[in-house]
Amino acid sequence: MYKTLLFSGAILLGGLIACASGGVDNPDNGAAKQKPANPPDTASPDKPRTDTPPVTTPKDQNDKNRLEAISKTVAALVALKIPELYNKYVDLNTLEILDYDTLLSRLKTIQVIYVAEQHTNEAHHSLQLNILKSLSQKNPKTALAMEFLYRSKQEVIDNYSADKITEEEFDKAVLFGFGEWYHYYTPLIRYAHKTKIKVIGMNVEKETKSKLAEMGWDKLTPDEQKLIAKDIDTSNKAHKEFVMKQFQGMMNDPRTKKMMQGPMMERMYLMQCIWDETFAEAIANYLKAVNDPAVQVVVVAGAGHIEYKFNIPERAYKRNPAPYKTLIPVEVNNPGELNLTESLLDSNRGDFIYFSPHQGEGEPPIK
Repeated sequence: MYKTLLFSGAILLGGLIACASGGVDNPDNGAAKQKPANPPDTASPDKPRTDTPPVTTPKDQNDKNRLEAISKTVAALVALKIPELYNKYVDLNTLEILDYDTLLSRLKTIQVIYVAEQHTNEAHHSLQLNILKSLSQKNPKTALAMEFLYRSKQEVIDNYSADKITEEEFDKAVLFGFGEWYHYYTPLIRYAHKTKIKVIGMNVEKETKSKLAEMGWDKLTPDEQKLIAKDIDTSNKAHKEFVMKQFQGMMNDPRTKKMMQGPMMERMYLMQCIWDETFAEAIANYLKAVNDPAVQVVVVAGAGHIEYKFNIPERAYKRNPAPYKTLIPVEVNNPGELNLTESLLDSNRGDFIYFSPHQGEGEPPIK
């Protein structure tokens, strides 16, 4: 679980290149050379000439254009009133501000749609439900993949979808570590059950993750191996830096600071990668099994598993290259807060951002 700090802002522009050329004496001039009273600046590695215009590269211009576009988009967002802002979305590629229908039009041909969440923010779950409804009403081949459900409970999930067990029996069987958060996900599960949408469990028990991290793949039982990813990539430095920032609080807390060192940090990062790879494998396995490009999967998971794409999205794509888009939440109670952040419209964060109140504040009840 993550509470990702989301901040808006500005792209650093690269410096402009200053070019220079040196003066040349005329060899045909037999007159004694006179030193000018005010010689022009001469170029040197330490002192480039100042009388030559700087050259702007295509990248410089693109960065400048992007910065100007970001400024305009942020200004337009800040001008909106609450709750109008909560009904707007930003395409992080084009920097367009979209309404809900336009957002849907950009998702209709996408096979995997990741809608990131803060686990206890009801507004995020409301959007997930709305997107699931909107897509499934036009595409009966829409499926729902959930961090909240274990892969080991897939038979129970399927039995509930087929009305072989009651909701009470289902609830009792699938309730796990989220505990008191279960009610945030029941509207999604009930809607999927009512409309016969395929539901996919993505998660794996902590004990199985720990066993893989500590003992290796060969020590897992055959049944355990079916529930967890074997190939774990820990080589992405940007992902590791992102994950380490999530642990910053524990690293600074006097109660946990001592344990958050060396081998422990490496183990925690490995556990995070096992988690993301296992989620990714569940999505890829389903898409391979159905083998139908018309299928769409709405993935609901914590923002820490989706933001910047190097977690679940890219790992799932590596296993099965299905087109995907990501929606990243920005929690804000006042549009003016958008001026205070640094990476609000960074195109690396995802494909779209959406806005909501901070979790627990001003949220409509989920029914």
